[in-house]
Amino acid sequence: MDLALIGAPGHSSGRTPFENVYRGVIRALYEGRYVPGQRLIAPDLMREFDVGRGTIREVLQRLASTGVVQLVAQKGARVRRLSRREVTEVLDLVEVLLGLAARGAAHAVVDPALHKGLQDRYEALTSSPFDTDFAGFVAAREQYYRYLVQLGGNRELQRIFPSIQVHIMRMQLRAFNRAGDSIDLSDYGLLQSAVLSHDPESAERAGRAHVQRTMGRIAELPDRAFEPEG
Repeated sequence: MDLALIGAPGHSSGRTPFENVYRGVIRALYEGRYVPGQRLIAPDLMREFDVGRGTIREVLQRLASTGVVQLVAQKGARVRRLSRREVTEVLDLVEVLLGLAARGAAHAVVDPALHKGLQDRYEALTSSPFDTDFAGFVAAREQYYRYLVQLGGNRELQRIFPSIQVHIMRMQLRAFNRAGDSIDLSDYGLLQSAVLSHDPESAERAGRAHVQRTMGRIAELPDRAFEPEG
């Protein structure tokens, strides 16, 4: 998820009502206050954000267009819940894109300032104990991935990567030993070492392997972790 889109619920100076609600819903999803499968009730959202029904309708339509929520006839909106196939398709895409990001980063970190920037974010990530400060770990993880994607300077990658609904998958699977959250810090160590080796091919392989390890953990989950197909 792109952290630039996240905003606290309520009003914020300089933002439209639409922006306040949209960012507020994304923030609630990010924090786990809304979870996959949960209905989003328009009157509740109207009270929470102090806006009219038209604004809520517009926000829900935008969220539906980006795959965050589903609009169900006669039932309203609910946070999207992914099937096993959809989770696999999301991670297939992430595997390729993170490999591309790692390749670009391996080129970029020959610059000492960029090398330090990535190392600083890696150290922040590895010093955030997920077992006692999970929110801190998640924030540090997002900053690390975001910087890694930015390093190569590929603007299309920077545009596409945040739109992939990885955060929905992670929240959905959090009850299953956080299988989608990549909490094994050794995984990041392998990725970091490969990027700092300045070998783009090795870095790309490490980026893809990083996602493949998550895919392996998810493959072992029971069917009840996923939305039924169809």
